[in-house]
Amino acid sequence: MQDPHTNLWRARNPSVAQQNRMNVGAIVESEMLDVRMAHRVVARPRPGTPKGDGARPMIAGRRLGQIEEYFIEGLTPGDTFIFAGQVLRFVGQRDTDALVVPAAGAENPSVPSYAGGKFPLSTFLAERVRQMLHDPKRQKKLPAQVREWIKLQKRRSVVPAPDQMLIETFPRGGKHYLVCYPFDGRLAQQTLGVLITRRLERAGKNPLGFLASEYAMAVWGLEPMGDLDLDALFDEDMLGDDLEAWLGESTLMKSTFSKCAVIAGMIDRNIPGAERKTGRQVTFSSDLIFNVLKQYEPDHLLMQAAFADAGEGYLDLRRVGALLRRVKGKLVHRDLPHVSPFAAPVMLEVGRVGIAGEAEEAILAEAAALIDEAMQ
Repeated sequence: MQDPHTNLWRARNPSVAQQNRMNVGAIVESEMLDVRMAHRVVARPRPGTPKGDGARPMIAGRRLGQIEEYFIEGLTPGDTFIFAGQVLRFVGQRDTDALVVPAAGAENPSVPSYAGGKFPLSTFLAERVRQMLHDPKRQKKLPAQVREWIKLQKRRSVVPAPDQMLIETFPRGGKHYLVCYPFDGRLAQQTLGVLITRRLERAGKNPLGFLASEYAMAVWGLEPMGDLDLDALFDEDMLGDDLEAWLGESTLMKSTFSKCAVIAGMIDRNIPGAERKTGRQVTFSSDLIFNVLKQYEPDHLLMQAAFADAGEGYLDLRRVGALLRRVKGKLVHRDLPHVSPFAAPVMLEVGRVGIAGEAEEAILAEAAALIDEAMQ
């Protein structure tokens, strides 16, 4: 309330002041959940009841570790992911526990992502890497294996100039790949992958997925990609309608808005005398506010802050825009019959987390075959 004599604002009572002190701050920490093995309650069946465990509830068992809540919120019961060296199937969330069961042999499990992994290469380091790959004098300081890797790339494809971007297209395993090498960091290239995938869908190339590393981005689909108009595909206008359409469909804006609402004090996580609100409770409250503002006041200050936060902290739009301007008219395309030495590491990114069990030997054999194909 405002003091009529001094025009200063003060808390209405001590409890309001205490609640404000418990929630004020500009850093919203990532909520962590315990990943626990789930098992059903073992109970002696009553006489006359049918056998079976369909009605028995799942309870939390052995703790495997912790994972960020936002990753679990993106899963639905039945989805699989890799954690603690094994493939697990998500059963559901109960309070602060993510309940899972073993899922050996499941195909295409997700790899957990963490907020700490979003920080990209600096622009200065990225520029030095591009210079080093093209300058034979600087390459002399590199390890022998790296020098051989670059030499094989020159022989089988090309090493682009520092101001160019190499794009390679090739078939493998019944799919068709497009791999580009911006050398601008995982975050910017992940955003680029999202937008390029949308354009490939419109071009009828039936993209199936994409992945990004610190130096490359790969997209794969069902149709050959060597005949694409690459200048149009990588045009800077993708940061307009394509970006807005994707943000409208994704949950990123809602997630970012939730953090802005907490910082602005519209949602309190800590209430005196009550348990701290879980991430799911905060998400439910912030989604209601977001939907109202999106419909009735889309230019609200919090909506602008959420878009700016998403663009800088999650999408790195400034870096993507600079990348597209840098390579405009300087794209180098090679349509290859097989994977190149530069493409091999990014295609192995899917298997960068070890899996214990029968699939381990098959994954290692596939990796060895891919490297052999790229280097021979």
